[in-house]
Amino acid sequence: MKNTVTAIQFESVLKPTIVELKKKALLPHQVGIKTIASSLCNHSEMRSFFGSEEPGYGYQYPMEPGQPGHEAVGIIEDIGAAVSTCKPGDLVVVTGHGGDECHRSYIIKDASCVARITPFDRDPLHASILEMFGCAYHCVKAQLLGGDYDNKKVAVIGLGAIGLCTIQLLRMFPTSDITAFDLSLDKIKLAKDFGADQTFLINPERNYDELFKHIGLFDVVIECSGHKSGHALAYALCGKTLIFTSYCKDPVPVRQSMWFNRNTTIYNPGILTIEDLKAVAALYNKKMIDPSPLITKVITPNVDAYTQTIYEIKMGEIIKALMDWRQL
Repeated sequence: MKNTVTAIQFESVLKPTIVELKKKALLPHQVGIKTIASSLCNHSEMRSFFGSEEPGYGYQYPMEPGQPGHEAVGIIEDIGAAVSTCKPGDLVVVTGHGGDECHRSYIIKDASCVARITPFDRDPLHASILEMFGCAYHCVKAQLLGGDYDNKKVAVIGLGAIGLCTIQLLRMFPTSDITAFDLSLDKIKLAKDFGADQTFLINPERNYDELFKHIGLFDVVIECSGHKSGHALAYALCGKTLIFTSYCKDPVPVRQSMWFNRNTTIYNPGILTIEDLKAVAALYNKKMIDPSPLITKVITPNVDAYTQTIYEIKMGEIIKALMDWRQL
């Protein structure tokens, strides 16, 4: 058995490297996972590669080995002495919680921070993005489980990975009408394939303040773009409920008078939990969600392929890219 671990590590801005680390011993409550694939988080990979002025990925270098990976699937290879909830051979998905960062060939996690999956006839590689489904579920679950989407008009703004995950989740419930908004015709086509009832190709330069007069207000608006123009559109269209699945670091002007007579509630849900990951793993196991159409590209764990993919992310060419660690 290999006693070293291969990992991505950022030495500095624009400089990811491949490093070999000594494999650590497990604590009693931990499991060791042989990585099948880790998923690239578009936002986190760009922060790490180009640097960031805000604390988090890309703020200080060298970064920890495996960062910024926080989405992965693998097979449990080793278990600690106190672990009874899983066993070697189990296929599991993980997030950034509970142990190692995920851009590495072998990941150690607390046993309570993994979710078991059953791919059946599907390639488990694609399940590495279930963390993203978990993020979407975390943001919309209160309304999903409470029936707040039943027979309502729902708008999803921004059809990147989390927006498309959100549409898949919404379509499982008796939502009467889903309208998707994006700048990309290709992503709008995917939204239709996932079950959006209407789609709008939007112009980011447009003043959205009066748009609701032409298409009406929505009972629920789910902002998934994380961009200033997406937030402006969400503010203009929201009626009863506005949910943010991401954030915009740029200031966005808001005229509170727009919402004064709408009785609007704003949700800023934050980060997913392990319970959210287990919930979407259960949906995946029942074949109720399908991550495979979101995968734009699969790469090998090497610096050139990784660097090229980050530039493609910057150009808006990637929905989700995966790193296949089976190719080592």
